[in-house]
Amino acid sequence: MSVISTTRLYIECLYNNKRCNRFLSAEIDATKTVYIIVHGQTHLFDKVQESLISKGFERARMQKATLDKAGEPGEYVAMAWPPMAAKEIVLSEIMGPAANTNRATPLGAWATVEQKELHRIPLE
Repeated sequence: MSVISTTRLYIECLYNNKRCNRFLSAEIDATKTVYIIVHGQTHLFDKVQESLISKGFERARMQKATLDKAGEPGEYVAMAWPPMAAKEIVLSEIMGPAANTNRATPLGAWATVEQKELHRIPLE
């Protein structure tokens, strides 16, 4: 299979919930906590949660993110994006402490951790 064909298949799978699970499950540790950020739009929380469950995450391992405490390295962040008109979920892994941290920002404790984007999942 060529690189272009493989890339196209991957992109198609990202936007098809049923086939996408195999890509997520290969890279994701579903036993880790997932912090969900909905930017104050609480009506999106259940929608994000259901989307993550369809990707293999456990509801018991999901929680609302707070500004007071960020997650630990190896855990995940699922953020509705963009903030005021969410169309997708950005799934990132917490990598560790960020350089040049400032908790006084609107990001709170989340400004103190470095994150690596893993996937973008359509918000359905």
